[in-house]
Order: sequence, then C-alpha cells, then structure tokens
Amino acid sequence: MKKVIALVLAGGKTGMYGVLTRNRAKGALTFASHYRIIDFTLSNLKNSGIEQVGLVIQYLPASLIEHVGVGLPWDLYGSGRCLKIMPPFVGVETTAWYKGTADALWQNWNFVEDCKPEHIVVLSGEHVYHLDFRPVLDFHRDTQADVTMITCDLPPERRRSRFGYVFTGENSRVEKFIEKPEVPPDTCASTGMYVFRREVLEELLRENAGVAECNLAKHILEPRVHTLNSYAYCMPGTWDYMENVIDYFETQMNMLRSDRFAELQRWGILTNLEFRDVGVAPATRFTSTANVVDSFLGPKCVIEGTVEHSILSPGVRVGRGAVVRNCILMHDCVVEEGAQLDYVISDRDTTFGANCRVGAATSPDPYDPARGPLTLVGKAARIACRATVPQGFEVNHREQYG
Repeated sequence: MKKVIALVLAGGKTGMYGVLTRNRAKGALTFASHYRIIDFTLSNLKNSGIEQVGLVIQYLPASLIEHVGVGLPWDLYGSGRCLKIMPPFVGVETTAWYKGTADALWQNWNFVEDCKPEHIVVLSGEHVYHLDFRPVLDFHRDTQADVTMITCDLPPERRRSRFGYVFTGENSRVEKFIEKPEVPPDTCASTGMYVFRREVLEELLRENAGVAECNLAKHILEPRVHTLNSYAYCMPGTWDYMENVIDYFETQMNMLRSDRFAELQRWGILTNLEFRDVGVAPATRFTSTANVVDSFLGPKCVIEGTVEHSILSPGVRVGRGAVVRNCILMHDCVVEEGAQLDYVISDRDTTFGANCRVGAATSPDPYDPARGPLTLVGKAARIACRATVPQGFEVNHREQYG
C-alpha cells in the first residue's frame, strides 16, 4: 500500500510472565504451537498491503531479531518492501534508552523521513487478533482524520484499568480519551493501534521531544486527542491483549475451541518456518498407546501417552503412560514414561523425568496471583525422575529440579 508505513512497538519489558520472558521479549513467545505473538501483527500488515515496517525493540531483543530477520517469511524484503529492526542506539547526540513509546518513535523518525509516507500506522507487536487495515485507512482518509484510534468493544468481564477508553460522539468523532482509569467505564477500549497523518504525528512527537518520560497514549493522546480531528474505528472480531501469563495461557486454550481454531486458520498467519527446520519437519507420529483429546500438536511430535486439552510445539515427545493435561509445551520438550503434567507451561528443551509429577496440588496454600494454578518451567530445565513440582511453582532455566 503506497504512502503508508507501520511502526510496530514490540520490545517492551514485562515482568508478568515469570521465567518465560527472562531471556526474550513478549512478542517472541511461542503461540499456538509454532507461531510467535509478533506473527499476528506482521501478518495483518502484510495481508493489508502495508509493506514498509519499522520494528521498534528494546528489551531482550535477540530472540525477536532471530525470528523476524529481514522479513522474508512475510515477504517484507525486496523492492519497495522492508522490515527494519530499530533497537536503541548510541549516536552523536542520542545515547539514551527509549524513555517511553513516544520517545521510541521520535528517535527513529529518520525511518519515516526515508519512506516519505502520508499516513503512519502505529501499533503493538504483542496482541493476538485479525484486522484488515485497508478499511481502516479508507475510513481515516474519508473522515480526513488527524488520528484514527482503533477500538474494540469488550465484554464487562474483560474490561480492565490497564486499557485506555474512548468516548465518541456523532459519526464516531472522539470527544475524550482516558488512559488506564482506576474504574473502567462502560465504553469502547483502545487497542493501542492508531493511524496518523504523518505531519500530525511529527508535530506531536516534536513538541514532546526530550521529556523525561513520554508515552504516546498517556502523555500525548489523552490531553490532546479532543483538540485534533480524531475518530474511532471499532474493529470487528476478537482482540486479545495478554497482560500476564494467565492471559497467555487462557488465550491459547480458547484456540482449542473448534470455532476459534477455524478462525485462526482463516487468518492467514505467516511465520518463520526455518526455526529448528519446522518447515520440513515430518508429521507427528502416534503409537498404538497414544490418546489425544482436544489438543493442538505441531509436527515432529511423538506421542505414546495421553495428551488432553493441551498445545504442543514441534518436536515434543510424550512417553508411554505419561499424561499431559491442560499444558503448553514448547519445542522439543520430552515427557518421559509415566510422568504427569497438569497446568504446566514449559519453555523449550525441557525434560520431565519418568514418573515425575509437575503441577500437582500438594498444598492448600493459595496460588501466587501472578501465576494462579500454572507451573512455569524454564528453558532446558530437567525435572528429575519421581520428583514432585507443586502447582503454581516456577523452575528456572537449566535448573536441575529434584
């Protein structure tokens, strides 16, 4: 799509995923077996014809950089197409980390100047959703908006104080915007996705350049949006923001419903299939002792035991007599014979020893509210044979437990 670029904010720090984000940004987390969270944003942009993308990253970027590369899996490399990774940098005058989302955009404004767009889509790389941006841009142009805020109608149980909320008047004109109110109002939530006229965004960022902390939503849009020609576009379909590891777990478990799984297939999500040769991996193999119910399995798995209501990434092995229930296991985990896992999220390359019990309810003590009933296991950890890991516990990367 000519004259339109996207700036994706994808490297923010999060402390609400425990060991799972101790060595990676949230956008690089595995999702629904072989995807990554960042794939949804990049696929939506590519499928909408937006082919010049700047990826603004800061926190633990290595895994994200390895995954996206130069954008080949999304066909964002070639004449007129690009995916440029933009980490903090040391320059002649600028030597600081990003001081908020607005500062991150401003420090990379040279990318905008090089591309010479008329409109800029600003969005996060940490949401799961499907959106065709072409109708949004048509609406933005038709209303001659300075900024179009993409919103979503959330049911009452999903409204949280961590969202921004948009109040609109006639013809979806934005009259007021409140970022992260103490009590969520009964109105539409901002998804954190915006379309700006280039000169408007440039002026807003320039006015706030050098401020000690400057976030686009809180410090710029909340006080200024009603003074601009601002409109709200309510997106169709579902939009999942995963604030913490419980959201991450529940969002994926919802994908196991037949309607959500069919929806995911229709979305046309693209990913990097070169990681651990997933693109050429053999099909999953089930032995005569395997029992799989309501689960999503990637290729190259070997299943001899029971898998129920779980998501397994490529290469996972479940031994004879083992039970994996209500779990998310990332690439190449091994569950040995007789092991039992319940409500476990495990990073890659972990081994669960024979006859171990992970996620077992062994104590009446209340769960850690950050994890609820989930047991988190870090990359390449080793759970010893016959060891018991309590429900709600966390095992560190490469730890030998038991």
